[in-house]
Amino acid sequence: MRETLRLKSAPQTAEDEIKFLLDEVKRGTLDAAGAVKALDLSRLNEILHPRINAPGATCNEVSRAEGLPKWTGGISGAPGAAAGRVYFSADALLEAKALARQRGEDTRCILVLPAAFAGDVKAIKAAAGVLTAQGGYAAHASVVARQYGTVSLVAPELSITDKTAVLGGLSFSEGDPITLDVPGFGIPSVYQGIAEISEPDITGSALLDFITLAKGLIKNFQIRVNAETPEDAEKALSLGAEGIGLCRTEHMFFKPERINPFRELILSESGEARNKALEKLREMQCDDFYRIFKIMAGKHVTIRLLDAPLHEFMPRSDADLASYMDHISASKETALSGDEVLARIETLREYNPMLGRRGCRIAVSYPEIYAMQVRAIVEAVHKMHDEKLDVQPEIMVPLVMNAAELKLIAYGKRAEGASYAGIAGVEEFLNCPIGAMIELPAAALGAGDIARYAQFFSFGTNDLTQTTLGLSRDDAAGFLPAYSHYDLLEGNPFSVLDERVKELIALAVDRGRLTRPDLVCGLCGEQGADPAAIRFCIDTGINYVSCSPYAVPAAIVAAAQILAEKK
Repeated sequence: MRETLRLKSAPQTAEDEIKFLLDEVKRGTLDAAGAVKALDLSRLNEILHPRINAPGATCNEVSRAEGLPKWTGGISGAPGAAAGRVYFSADALLEAKALARQRGEDTRCILVLPAAFAGDVKAIKAAAGVLTAQGGYAAHASVVARQYGTVSLVAPELSITDKTAVLGGLSFSEGDPITLDVPGFGIPSVYQGIAEISEPDITGSALLDFITLAKGLIKNFQIRVNAETPEDAEKALSLGAEGIGLCRTEHMFFKPERINPFRELILSESGEARNKALEKLREMQCDDFYRIFKIMAGKHVTIRLLDAPLHEFMPRSDADLASYMDHISASKETALSGDEVLARIETLREYNPMLGRRGCRIAVSYPEIYAMQVRAIVEAVHKMHDEKLDVQPEIMVPLVMNAAELKLIAYGKRAEGASYAGIAGVEEFLNCPIGAMIELPAAALGAGDIARYAQFFSFGTNDLTQTTLGLSRDDAAGFLPAYSHYDLLEGNPFSVLDERVKELIALAVDRGRLTRPDLVCGLCGEQGADPAAIRFCIDTGINYVSCSPYAVPAAIVAAAQILAEKK
């Protein structure tokens, strides 16, 4: 059917193809299911992401990068094309972008790093593209880039020395222009120089009508979004998202005006200083949640409490440390010296932070952090109620290992003169669902017990994949090509769900629903937009998938195609 339709119409662009299919539905030549099944999902990247082409060019025309020195290879992190000047740190990029804006110059920048960390989020969001040497499809830079629509490429051959990078035959220094070309399907490229790029504009696009058509075919299944800013929530809503399946609260603390108060909280020794820092952060979090709730009024918003290891919030450069020292000097809350701050930071360092004090383990050590976040949620919900607006918050506890852990954090405990209030013990706590993020094999195996205290499960497949297979999502790119060459793995398990991971998910769903038949289950890892993963979720009885904003349309169409086949 698809080939016949193409022969009749010969559409040149993805937009043309979608318009043609919609016209066929209007004429009665096709029904909605036939039109949805006829669309090639890979073509949606042409509409949703920038690409190297002259404005108005078709995909058959010669790209406007011809003649520029070129390197080909690497691992696609987030699709699209991006051009700009190179900077080798988050601070340098943000400073250069601000200066260019003041001067009325081109503000496009490319962030180039050995690897990205949580503190680089603000620069990834501001950059046109990010190029890293370490990582892969599910590495931090790739995940964050997809969240913000930033182009991302991982190039293991990349070598960075001081302010110069070498990639194959290319060499570029800070301030030099480069172009990243990362197709959704195909081999990525890096060009030395600025190529001509067409920016996407979906305003008035036929894609929005096609999404509405596809959503009409989806019953008893939802496509939600991973989002933690009002801008992401609005974008995802416009692209058809049915709610937020993962709001990563740790990303909210990396804004310049928030990172230092959070550092105060972690590094303070007295309860009084800690409470002052908590109060500042609570007000900020309340505003965050209120704005997101208002955009998503009437839709589910799943808020994951703090997950990232605490050391990720600490200064990682001399400039970062100087900024924090200026902050505590101005606040006059403490008289710590730089050496004392460094000594405290050292006590937070972990040999294996991804399996260290992160997720709900933070809440056991620092219960006041989760209590602050829950109070902020409660206050934001009350504001919504005051405005007579519907709100459906869900609180998710990350990295749960067993039922006892979730029971403590959710409902508290008294032990030998000490007490732990738990989420439900927070003043004026609303009776909103409390759920567990299942991202450890132990949690999947113990799902029946965990479901006694969790009203929903969310499968975090990024961590569940690395803890099941023993593969680091940040470091596996170094040896996965050899594994692929010798057929030791069927594809990249961080982009396509591994069979062992699927088995654990299916087992957890079954065991959880034996305990709690109405248990809601979602999947919010990076595989959430993969058609094969969506098919697995539908077949397994999972209620929704959650993915990055720009992946929402493809996930909606994929789900509609799968469900249309089943009729």
